[in-house]
Amino acid sequence: MNENLQIAHFNVAKLRHEPGDTRVAGFIDNVAKVNAIAERSPGFVWRLTDDSAAVGNGVSFQALEKDLRIAISMSVWTSAAELFHFVNKTAHGGFLRRRSEWFEPWVGPNYVIWPHAGEASPSLEYGWSRLKKLADQGASREAYDFKFLGLK
Repeated sequence: MNENLQIAHFNVAKLRHEPGDTRVAGFIDNVAKVNAIAERSPGFVWRLTDDSAAVGNGVSFQALEKDLRIAISMSVWTSAAELFHFVNKTAHGGFLRRRSEWFEPWVGPNYVIWPHAGEASPSLEYGWSRLKKLADQGASREAYDFKFLGLK
C-alpha cells in the first residue's frame, strides 16, 4: 500500500436497547471518554462529529438517521497499526471486549478500513459503500479489516 496514504475506518453496531436504557449505560456513558482517548492517540487525524447524526439529549455518539440504536463511528488515522493500537491496547479495548453486553450480533463485517488520500473527510455514504464492498467481495486493498493486514 502507498505509505503516504492515511487510512479511514468506519464502524457500525446495533445497541440491544434504546439510548437511555440503563442496560446500555456502560457504553453510552463512556463514549465521550473513549473519543477523547482516540483524539489524544498517536496517529489520530479526524473523527466524525456530525451534529446532524448525533443522538442528542446528553448522548454523545452518532447514530443512523432514524434508528438511534444503530451506533456509527468514522475516523481517519495515519496508519492501520496506530488505529489497531487504539482499538485494542487502550481503554477502548476493554469496552470492545464487553461489546456483546451492549450490542446485538451484526450480520457480516461491522467495520471496514480503506486507504484515504486525505483531501477531505470521508462521507458516511462512502463509509457504508466500503463496508458493503467488504461484505460483498471480501477483503481487498480498497476495503479490508485488521486480519487482512495481519493485525490480530
